[in-house]
Parts: sequence; structure tokens; C-alpha cells
Amino acid sequence: MLRFLHWAGFSIWLGAQLTFMVWGPAARHAPLEAWAHTWRTLAKVQRWVVAPAAAVATGSGVLLTMALVAAHEDLGGATWLWGMTGCGLVAGLLALAVQTPLANRIAALAEQSLAAGEKNPEAERLRSRLALAGSISGTLILAALGFTAFGHSPPPSSVQ
Repeated sequence: MLRFLHWAGFSIWLGAQLTFMVWGPAARHAPLEAWAHTWRTLAKVQRWVVAPAAAVATGSGVLLTMALVAAHEDLGGATWLWGMTGCGLVAGLLALAVQTPLANRIAALAEQSLAAGEKNPEAERLRSRLALAGSISGTLILAALGFTAFGHSPPPSSVQ
């Protein structure tokens, strides 16, 4: 069950995070109302999909690592495990502590911009920060997957 939660969590997290790569830049040149609606929606995606999935993936990953360490006393040389865990933890912290507040702040600026009748220039600066944090987080998720896929190989077969 824990492994399922972990896989489902990071799959949903990464998939939903890709939404920002499409809609964030696309909204940049949109009219004010479409731009504001896009950022209100993206903040909801971050708050209700990305952040919970990141929390589930990160929490279940920590629990899986603890269970693996408890079952195998000598995992000090398991570079794949520590690489995956480190990348996953940093990606999770970025998603929860940096990306979510930034997305919510941009949505608040979008609301203020609608009331003022023009885009708040601060929103573009925050969007750039969000894009950077999202790119780093996404890269770390892929690195964690890479550590797992390429670092954890089965024993060689004895076929001659």
C-alpha cells in the first residue's frame, strides 16, 4: 500500500506540475481576465493537487526508506537509495514551501489586478520564481526516478 501511495503521489505530482509548464507561459500574453482566471485556476491546482501529491510522495518515500533501512542493516553504500531520497526530499520541500505560496501569491495578485484593471508587474517576477522552483523540483523528481531506475539493478543472470 505504501509503495502504491508513493508511486501514485509522485506520478500525480509530476503530471500536475507539467500543467504549469504549459499554462504559465501561455497566460503571459493573455488578456487580463483570461490571465487572472488562469492563475486562480493554477493556484487551485497547486493547492489541491500538486501540494497534497507532493506531501504523499515525500511522506511515503520517507516511510519506505525507513522500512528498507530497518530490513537491511548495510545500506550505507546504496547510492541509488540515498540519491533518490535526497532528491525527493528537496523536491517535496520546494513544492510545499516555495511553489505553493508563490502560486497562491500570484493568484492574489491576479485578483488585485482585476480590481485595478491592469496586470500587477510583481506577478511576472513571481511567475519567474515559480517557474524556476518548478523546474528545479521537476528535475529533482526525474533525478530521483533515475537513481531508482538506473542505480538499483537486479543481479546478473547466470545464462551462458
